[in-house]
Amino acid sequence: MKYLYITHDAIKEIATTHQFQSPDFDEAKELYTAIIGNTQALNFGNLQFLQNEKGGHFYTLKPNFKEGIVFSLDTFSAFRDSRIDTIITIFQKTLKFALRYFEKLPPTSCEKHIAGTNTCIVFPFPFIATKESYRILIDKNFDNRRLEKRDMRFLIVYASGLSDSINTLPVNFQEVNKYVEEARSYCIIPSNKTSPTISENINSFNLTQLSEKHELLITENIGLENWKYYLTNTQKEFITKKVAGPERLEGAAGTGKTLSMILRCIYLLKEYEKISEECHLIFITHSISTKKQIVEIFKSNFENSDSYLDRSHSLVSVNITTLQEWCIEFLGNSLGSTEYLDKDAQDSKLLQKLYLDDAFSKTMEADFSSFKHFCSPDFINYIENTQRDDIIEMLQHEVSVTIKGRANENFEIYKSLPRLKYSIPCKMEGDLNFVFLIFRKYQESLQNVNQFDSDDIILTALGQLNTPIWRRRRQKDGYNIVFVDETHLFNLNEMSIIHNLAKEEFKNNIIFTLDKSQAVGDRGLVDEALYDALQLNDSQKDFKRLDTIFRSSPEIINVAFNILSSGATLFTSFENPLNKISFGFIEKEGKLSQTPKYILVENEEKLISECLLQAEKLKKELNTSNSRILIIATSEMLFTKLEKLVITSHKPVEFLKSRGDLEIVNQATKNNRFILAGIDYVGGLEFDGVIICGADKGRVPPNQSESVTEASHFTNYAWHNRMYVAVTRAKYAVVFMGEKSRGISPLLESSVHNGSIKID
Repeated sequence: MKYLYITHDAIKEIATTHQFQSPDFDEAKELYTAIIGNTQALNFGNLQFLQNEKGGHFYTLKPNFKEGIVFSLDTFSAFRDSRIDTIITIFQKTLKFALRYFEKLPPTSCEKHIAGTNTCIVFPFPFIATKESYRILIDKNFDNRRLEKRDMRFLIVYASGLSDSINTLPVNFQEVNKYVEEARSYCIIPSNKTSPTISENINSFNLTQLSEKHELLITENIGLENWKYYLTNTQKEFITKKVAGPERLEGAAGTGKTLSMILRCIYLLKEYEKISEECHLIFITHSISTKKQIVEIFKSNFENSDSYLDRSHSLVSVNITTLQEWCIEFLGNSLGSTEYLDKDAQDSKLLQKLYLDDAFSKTMEADFSSFKHFCSPDFINYIENTQRDDIIEMLQHEVSVTIKGRANENFEIYKSLPRLKYSIPCKMEGDLNFVFLIFRKYQESLQNVNQFDSDDIILTALGQLNTPIWRRRRQKDGYNIVFVDETHLFNLNEMSIIHNLAKEEFKNNIIFTLDKSQAVGDRGLVDEALYDALQLNDSQKDFKRLDTIFRSSPEIINVAFNILSSGATLFTSFENPLNKISFGFIEKEGKLSQTPKYILVENEEKLISECLLQAEKLKKELNTSNSRILIIATSEMLFTKLEKLVITSHKPVEFLKSRGDLEIVNQATKNNRFILAGIDYVGGLEFDGVIICGADKGRVPPNQSESVTEASHFTNYAWHNRMYVAVTRAKYAVVFMGEKSRGISPLLESSVHNGSIKID
């Protein structure tokens, strides 16, 4: 083909159909065959495609031949020898630019109109300021006088490539004009809209587009049968696949990992019930709040689901639980209800931090001055110059995983263990002695109140699971299939429990989701450690990756990509799940999307008050409800000050103080209130707009002593994770707010520099 001709109406049809947005859908694959010229004719309901000896033509049953776009394939090389995901992305980004141009809407941050020329540039992929950026060149005014006489407007796409090597040879506009003039005669309107080339599936897709609704929340009661119209091919394959060993489902935030797991669970229950074969599933999640969210989604998509939650009265069943709840139940009478810090593992870990903070204070006051003589300079520098919150967080990991888990609370074993990367910098035996002393004071505090932390519970349960009694009982009480959601939130102690829950012959039937970039504060969650803890052989696993993002707009993902990319060179185990992604956004959703913006104000007092004003403003701009706007505080101090202002000024705000707390979200929806949350509690949730309060230098990440390499690396790692999670909660808009005197956060400098974030 020499050209690809698309009328304005066809552009709109392609840009507003979900199944054309990502190669994970069969419809997008058929679209791809038309784009590269591998088919002569296609019919997608209203959308038509015909190819002749000169070019390809997209139009609809009611075509508008006066406006459109032409890809001049003699000079535009992007469709040659490229992968399907690359071609679909380039094609869709170009068409969405064309829609905005024809409707006289402002360009996005990925689109530029070059001043003084007729040239426009579209950047179809996320880019980093320090790298070459792939771009598409479009002429918006070609042969203007001739076309204006006939009241016609056409864009011509004529070149593509990297910024320093793009083909900018002159285009034969006379030849392209001939394409526009001739194309109309090639477009044949069928007399009958029904074509034998259209399957019922495709018709169903067209009938159930989301364009008629504001949005489709995963908690809506649409059921498994209706979900299939919105699932990608990868999701469908994962959900309907027979279980035959371990499976790992990976994907960036917003790709539908949890939903896919829930639907897989429902599908398996139905299939086993059909054949009247016993099958018991367990669905493990990290906290009680996320468990409630999963139960609600499960029930809203599965009729009579309550009958499947009781194993004793059903041939097939599912137990949706947290890991700590299961361990407490397993330990039975050996652990009283008042003996654990909290039934919720997440709240238990928060209380653990408070006890550790107290133990650290007491040890510092009583012993540090004398221990300094036996400690390394790096350790002393770390203790004296690292922010207290970071010390406590690293101590928590040291106590849980290393001292309790790996060393079994034995100092001699603890001394002999190899150090983990990005942990507390212990270089000498005196360093280890001091850390172990903090641990002993922490244990004394627990003993004084007669309580056990979550690691005590997990490790005790683990000890009782590795016994002849359980090995015999697991055949009856174990599970056929184990589902684990958000594996990245569990530490190695907790992951070591999971493989024991399955019946012996089904011990490898572990299905888990993973997004390492959401593992806030992770210290070395590498594949080897993960599979060792789960006792799975790397060669056994079935790996599936979800690459289509439905939650966040391309503008927001561009910023998230930059945040993760700016940290990728710092950490050996850091991963960027956004390197290969597609978008599920259609044209209507794109109209609501905003370029993320950065607001810097004079002082902290103004910052606090302005956040609430921006929430009101964002609600109006997005034409949404209060409960669809989230305000995130980047520090506890900011959260406290915002909370105080809300209470004294009687603002309509709910406070989110635990991760993924769906009850608070539902309460906010019921009462039409905004939501205020700490940055560590927003995982697993979705909002139309997000305001991040305190996203400035010195707070994101907090100031660190540059001489303490391990501490600064850990802090940077954790804050790249936190900001990635925070940004990807937003569907249409993100507003970053900070103080002018502090300046722009280092994590956001790249995005500001390349225009992904605009300074307001």
